[in-house]
Amino acid sequence: MTSSECDGSRESFDSNAVEANGIFIEVANPNPKVFPTRVFPIPKNLLGANTSIQVTLRIINNTSTSFRLNPSQTFIPEVWTSDNQTRQRLLEIDYLAASTHSNRPFDREATNGLAGLRPNLAPAIEHNETRNFDLWEIKPELPKVIFITPQLYWGNNLLLLKLPTIPDNFPSSIDHNNCWYFEVIPEETYQLRFVLNTDRNTTPVSESDTKAARTAQETGSGLLASPFVNLRLVMPLSTDSSAIEVDGIQFKTEMPESVLTIPPNLPGARTAVKLGIRATNNTSTAFRFQQLDSLDLTLIGDDGKEIKWRSDLMRTWVGKGPNYYLAPPRDSALFVLDGMLSWHLNQLLLAIPNQAGGFYYFYDLKPGTYHLGLRYHVSAQRATNIKEQVLEKVWTGWIAMPFVDLHLVNL
Repeated sequence: MTSSECDGSRESFDSNAVEANGIFIEVANPNPKVFPTRVFPIPKNLLGANTSIQVTLRIINNTSTSFRLNPSQTFIPEVWTSDNQTRQRLLEIDYLAASTHSNRPFDREATNGLAGLRPNLAPAIEHNETRNFDLWEIKPELPKVIFITPQLYWGNNLLLLKLPTIPDNFPSSIDHNNCWYFEVIPEETYQLRFVLNTDRNTTPVSESDTKAARTAQETGSGLLASPFVNLRLVMPLSTDSSAIEVDGIQFKTEMPESVLTIPPNLPGARTAVKLGIRATNNTSTAFRFQQLDSLDLTLIGDDGKEIKWRSDLMRTWVGKGPNYYLAPPRDSALFVLDGMLSWHLNQLLLAIPNQAGGFYYFYDLKPGTYHLGLRYHVSAQRATNIKEQVLEKVWTGWIAMPFVDLHLVNL
């Protein structure tokens, strides 16, 4: 898959916000103005290995009337390169059959543009159009949050970015199995955005490719786009697959013991979990790293499903640890995140400190293999506040570290 010619100029949409008939889309988390670029590790070229890239959009209706979203109003993704070219976008067509036929993730000739859309998809869309999506009514002055989770993974030695055609939190009665695909290149930075046609007479998804969208815009249709999200794709170190380096700073998730014994279901019984983030400074400048409110966690089960966490964030006292970690040139700093396995109400839980005196809790775990991902982030505004208290330069940015495996086993 190679870069294709743009169907319209990049300047067709304002990169910060676009209004169509009084409707806006913004990126809610993380805010691209606060974190202009998000760094993600390239996953291993293994079956089932992937990197999730969750994007949270917020639709704001500044008109006096409501409107509804339905599967005919799919969010069409666009991926741009640093030289202002769009990556070719393909729609999944009977994925397994196409892959078997051509030994590729999809058949280029059959699916270029949307020419190969499954014939039986259109009736399904028409059927869905007859439903009442009250849950997705966008009321005036009442923002609606949309979750879309792209995945980065390898298919037949191609690095692919897969995005669902339907948002994650659309009703479960809607088919979520159709996806868009982009071939991307490691060690590159891409810009991702989503285009939505808010016209009540939206055409079905089978006709909503970029060219049709451009034509609709020229005829006054309600076409709008989200701000761009910058994605920097970085390979883990060849010498250490749990470490990633960006601009001379290396981040590594440290877990000395990956096989953890489940403690007996008795009061006070627990298993220590040694965990931390090591930031190695390979530059000639000393850096400070903030401790508080700078960490997110993701725990994935062996079935590929994310396990939701809970947290007692109301506990805001800070422990005895330092407020800021110092990494001198050619040295490192270790953020200690030692947790524990224990039982609560007959549920096995993993508790990891949130650096604010409380914990992130992952409940109802079972024996098996889990994948733990850590993300570290410090905004420029927060760095400015820290700079008033320290002399060294403060590291800023948003970076996801490669997943590490942990295996829970019985005694």
